Amino acid sequence: MMDSIYLIISFILAILAILIELYVIYSILLSRFCKYPPAFPTFGTLRKKTLAEAEKILSQSSKNLKVVDLGCGAGGLLLPLAKKYPNHQFVGYDWDWFMVKWAGFRGRKLKNLKIIKQDISTVDVKEFDLLFSFLDTKALEIVHERIYKEISPSAILISPVFALPKTQAIKEIEAQSYGLPLKIYVYSKSRNNL
Repeated sequence: MMDSIYLIISFILAILAILIELYVIYSILLSRFCKYPPAFPTFGTLRKKTLAEAEKILSQSSKNLKVVDLGCGAGGLLLPLAKKYPNHQFVGYDWDWFMVKWAGFRGRKLKNLKIIKQDISTVDVKEFDLLFSFLDTKALEIVHERIYKEISPSAILISPVFALPKTQAIKEIEAQSYGLPLKIYVYSKSRNNL
């Protein structure tokens, strides 16, 4: 009996491993050979501290804010915030059709959340008050110059793990996760840093 259970569990794990590998191959091909990276969720302390920093901004705001996640993946940052702060508007953009569908399905009951499939380098960021950008350095180089020019003077940009090129953060938050020495970078154009 126990051997059958172990066999079933091993089979399920093997299928999951194959599906993950197929997703990585799919995302590499569809992302124009890593122009944008495969979806990689924020995790551990990094996720908790990123959400905590966003919650400070959202809870202290006297007006309804527009929040965007450039490269939202499955919505790991937007979904908990949209649930907790129904008066603010949340929009996630991602290039990956599968991730957009998955995030949209997970947030289908939230009236203040939109998930859109779009090349993030073409997103108009002027209207957003709070921006997330969990992009690797290659993707950041693609979108940074345009963000620099277009972001609202009062906007805050939170970038977990990857610092924006040639830009000074107003705050760096230590966010070691699973032994990895990670940081969260917070930027504000109004403080002449973005």
